[in-house]
Amino acid sequence: MSATQPWGWRARTLAAWCLLAPGWAWSQAFELITPDMVAAESRAEPRASEVGGPSPSVRMRSVSRPSIRVLTPSLGTGSLKSPVRIELAFDAASDARIDLASFRVLYGMLRIDLTETIRKNATVTEKGIVAPAAKVPPGTHRLLLRIQDNLGRSGETELRFTVEE
Repeated sequence: MSATQPWGWRARTLAAWCLLAPGWAWSQAFELITPDMVAAESRAEPRASEVGGPSPSVRMRSVSRPSIRVLTPSLGTGSLKSPVRIELAFDAASDARIDLASFRVLYGMLRIDLTETIRKNATVTEKGIVAPAAKVPPGTHRLLLRIQDNLGRSGETELRFTVEE
């Protein structure tokens, strides 16, 4: 070690930690849906809009509005294992920007707000969200995803998936 660079090895070690730490932090699984939420959802009465025939795994509503594309889990994947990787892409119309403060994640018929859990444990940007390891109990789950643009137009997507025992 030279006298002109007494911090050389320390600086390299710190730089390595700065590069590795974000990936390490995201590898930690977090509880997105608790067993208590699942129990409350199973006791809930369906709303009139919930009754009817089978629905697709992903349902989108958008016309010149922001949209949310589900990248992961893929449609037709079948049952998933927990923890689940959830990856979303946000798309704004050409005349607008995504308003990240408007993003909401609501669980099931009761619409339990999971937004803060996602914000604290996932990477959230104007381009989308990556939650690499969301712990979800076994069963069928439904997330309602909502976003607005800076012009106040909103879009939403419903994501349904099943987690195996």
